[in-house]
Amino acid sequence: MGLIRENDRKTLREMAEGMSKDVSLTLYTQRTSPLIVPGVVPCETCEAAEGLMSELSELMPRLNLTVLDLVANRAEAESVGVDRVPTLLFDGEGGGRVRFVGFPGGYEFPAFLKSVLEMGGAEQGLAPEARAQLSALTEPVDLKVFVTPT
Repeated sequence: MGLIRENDRKTLREMAEGMSKDVSLTLYTQRTSPLIVPGVVPCETCEAAEGLMSELSELMPRLNLTVLDLVANRAEAESVGVDRVPTLLFDGEGGGRVRFVGFPGGYEFPAFLKSVLEMGGAEQGLAPEARAQLSALTEPVDLKVFVTPT
């Protein structure tokens, strides 16, 4: 049994139909080691994050998942500013990049999912005034959104 319930799977498939662009999702994770290595903190949510992203990519044909081990791919991770696990980077065909640090489950899942759908070109009901203001931007913007249930 997966992490996503069957009725939610159906809803996610329907939502994915609205995606008109491919989204590349890269998950930086850390493999579980049978050894205790000094200075290395085991990742308690990496396995669950990989399972959730695998299920999601099966349900959303335009979501292309790549899983990279942070230790084995350190140079690539450093080049994109990744130093924690799990970290998810997603890039859409239309440009832009979103970074999500941590396990995107529970209360964080709707925000994560909305970001994926928007990157994939699915209409998410952004007000016309907001669209007009965003289209007037002439420089890249570094935007950080913190999501917490408290």
